[in-house]
Formats: sequence, C-alpha cells, structure tokens
Amino acid sequence: MAPKQLKGSPVPAGEPDLPQNAALFLVDKSAWEQRSHSTAAKERIDRLAATGRAATCLPVALEQLYSARNQRDFAARREALDLLEWLPITHSVEEKAIEIMAKMARTSQHRVPLPDVMIAATALVHDATILHYDRDFERIAETTDQAQEWILPRGTGHGHGGDSPG
Repeated sequence: MAPKQLKGSPVPAGEPDLPQNAALFLVDKSAWEQRSHSTAAKERIDRLAATGRAATCLPVALEQLYSARNQRDFAARREALDLLEWLPITHSVEEKAIEIMAKMARTSQHRVPLPDVMIAATALVHDATILHYDRDFERIAETTDQAQEWILPRGTGHGHGGDSPG
C-alpha cells in the first residue's frame, strides 16, 4: 500500500516495513481532536496513516464532519478522512452492534453513545483496534474484550480528561 500523507504532515522517514498482519487502527473522533492539540497524538495518527494502518468508518466520519466550523474546514476534514481506509458498515456490523447492546444491557451498562457502539462494532467485525480518547470505549471493551487504546494516557490530553463523549 502506498504511503498516505495527511495535509501538513511529512511522511515519517525510516518507517520500518510492517508485517502483512500489522494492526489496523480505527481512529475515533476523540483521537482526531487530540491530534489538534498534541504533538504525540499528531505523530501517532500521521504515522498510522502513512503506513496504511489508520481507518475510519461512517459514524466517525459523520462526527468529524459535523464538527466542521465552515465549508473550508469541512473540506479539509473530508480530505483527511479520504486518505484513510474506510471500514464499511455491513449487516454483520449492524448485528454486532445489537449484540454489544444486549450484552451491556445484562449489567445495565448499555447507556453509552450510540455512535460509539457502532464504531466498536465496526472495529470488531473488521478486526481493528479503536484508537480513542474517550472512556466509553473502555466501558464497551469491558463487555466485548476488544482491542482499544488511548491516543494519550487518560487525563493527560486536551479537554475533559478522557471523560468527554466521542
């Protein structure tokens, strides 16, 4: 896969060759927001994008585009999203989202933002790790045992210390 470059970011030099089964990361909007405020987050996302390991999906894209301040910002966000691998929302993803909600309801933990449930289901079906700065993905992962990572250590990033909705 050819390297991808986010606008304003150099492609990392000397990036090691990645194995064919290198982890794919579904980058949540909360991680994108940290990218705007943290050099470490920016470098991490840019490195993943440059090596073809960063992905998005419709719920993340809609959250990103909803947050655009104007048409120019919308276009820039859309351009950045188009550089990522898109994970489709399939019938399997829809079924997985309902399964996640059902499992979480058994312990009355199902009251999480619905986009986060769809993002988690998408990541599960496509075997991707969720890269985020949002405690709700930890709550979901307690039920699903899925791979998820904070873009920055919880409480060290911009905003609500990881307690903000995704």
